[in-house]
Amino acid sequence: MPHTVEQQPKRVVDLAGRSLPPVHYEVEINSVKELLELHKYESGVFEAGGYGWSLCLHPQGDPDHEGNDPGFMSLYLSMEEPNKLGDDERIVVDYKFFAFNYESWTYVIFTEKGKELRAFSKAKTKLGLPNFLTLETFNDPENGYCKDDHCIFGAEVMVSKSKRKMETLTIVKDPPQNTITCEIRQFSTSSKHPQYSKAFKVGGWDWYIPRTKKKLKVFRQRNGAQQGKWLSVYLQAQGLRPRIKMYVEAKLRVLNKTDTNNYKEETVSGWLSDKNCNCGRPKFMAWEDLEKPNGGFVNKKELAFEVKILVISNVERSDEWV
Repeated sequence: MPHTVEQQPKRVVDLAGRSLPPVHYEVEINSVKELLELHKYESGVFEAGGYGWSLCLHPQGDPDHEGNDPGFMSLYLSMEEPNKLGDDERIVVDYKFFAFNYESWTYVIFTEKGKELRAFSKAKTKLGLPNFLTLETFNDPENGYCKDDHCIFGAEVMVSKSKRKMETLTIVKDPPQNTITCEIRQFSTSSKHPQYSKAFKVGGWDWYIPRTKKKLKVFRQRNGAQQGKWLSVYLQAQGLRPRIKMYVEAKLRVLNKTDTNNYKEETVSGWLSDKNCNCGRPKFMAWEDLEKPNGGFVNKKELAFEVKILVISNVERSDEWV
């Protein structure tokens, strides 16, 4: 079936090539003489990026291409089973063609100038180089493309969907209403399990992480040689959207209700996600300070904190057609 190419692609040839073979497909043709008598060679199907592909080689040039030059071999990449695509669906492909050079023992690489990414669809299932390689160059033994009536061609096909994720990151320093005091009620210095504050909202930034709240997670240090001697404190985000990461830098302070100047403070930071929603310090303060009867940190079974958000990120995501 005749096909057209939008414009005559400009060929780029990397003669230096590379020693590694193409990762997706390679064909060795055992009789160049017989190949050159064919009007068309169609390769077997190979898989790349979840789709089936084949190579179509016209040894005497593509007769269906407007402005066909019979002095050139034509090489195309064809998509198999395009009906698997929706009517408006496209897949974006970065493809390369290869020809083995027996003189340099490398694979010469052929690409399109300015057309590194091409879109395949139901209406466009075949793309490539009508002027792939001149027959004069191919047939001259000194050029190395043929040896003992053999030649090798190949292809690499890197596939991506026609939609890409767009992300806009905004860094906000010292957001308004960024400080809050919270407490862990019924705090127990004998508990070996994590203890949590109630969830709270800081900054009034409903827009940056919808329905996201934060809370404090504290527990007695459980690992290492200093096990049990430290209070571990972590700021924990809740309700983060899947696959979104949020940067936060915060100042965490354990308050002392007896001596307001005797607080414990650390600055923590990290990229939080729904898979990793904590940032904090495993050795925030000595556990023995909490156990002092008149230490002031635990007052009427309450452990109070001040949380100040110093920096927080806002991420907006969208899909964009390529």
